[in-house]
Amino acid sequence: MSRTVSPHHRVFLFLKSSLSFFTSVMIGIQACIRSVRRIIDAVTVYGIRTGLTMKLDDKIALVTGSARGLGWEIIQAFAQEGAMVTICDLSQADVDEAAARLGLPDEKILGIKADVTVERDVVNLFEMIKKKFGRIDVVVNNAGFAWPRGGPVNLELADTPLDVWLKVLDTNLNGTFLCSREALKVMRPQGSGSIVNISSPQGKKGKVLRGPYSAAKFGVEGLTQVLALENDAHCIRVNTLDPGGIVATEAIRKISGNRGVKMLSPEIIRACAVYLASDESSGITGQSFVATDWNKERGLEVPYTVA
Repeated sequence: MSRTVSPHHRVFLFLKSSLSFFTSVMIGIQACIRSVRRIIDAVTVYGIRTGLTMKLDDKIALVTGSARGLGWEIIQAFAQEGAMVTICDLSQADVDEAAARLGLPDEKILGIKADVTVERDVVNLFEMIKKKFGRIDVVVNNAGFAWPRGGPVNLELADTPLDVWLKVLDTNLNGTFLCSREALKVMRPQGSGSIVNISSPQGKKGKVLRGPYSAAKFGVEGLTQVLALENDAHCIRVNTLDPGGIVATEAIRKISGNRGVKMLSPEIIRACAVYLASDESSGITGQSFVATDWNKERGLEVPYTVA
């Protein structure tokens, strides 16, 4: 005896079949989008942009702390605009992995393990860049942190040990000084160059539980102004770049208290970093840029994400 299928059941079966079909279609579309993105990334990184001029064509750029986080975003953006790049970080394994991900030909990339707080490391870093590329056009002093990776964190100044204070200032401020000094030894004779020092909102307004970091970033802002004044006659421009808020980097996402919090996406830093590295910013020096404001002024997206 045949079983009668009710109208409601028919509707259910139709909807189930339709949902399955549309799910398959969406999966296919997403796969196509990923494939297109991979093709675009490969074409962009290798500089195969027929008929278009890239903003950093053949410029030699160094970004410190560039194996991850904001530094990784900046180094990608520079490579995509035609620059020859140097990746610098504390671990050779991290440097090698980042270089492999970037996928540039050997003649366009250099990966170096260096600690920006160690003078000999910094001197060697710039010697190796000059040996390979012959000059240096752009230096981004990005290496830094709010608290040491192994802690402690979120201390009031009254409870901050001297060694913690020194670690934070050493990387954020002394590292910026050492790299800038060595960069000038190359840039002054060539009569050109751009130094970009990564800053923070805490470099303009103090924040509780960020004492060492605020002091360091205020120092970076002042250092930048002095460097700009002392090197304007050499056609070397020096500016700071502040992302404009808390950025959801890998390190920030790992902090349990940040889970589920809306933050800036790391790519916020890209567009303004390319501008400051390129000839578009010629004559602009001693200024403090905020990436979120810069994007808004130019009608560009201010990307957010949830940590």
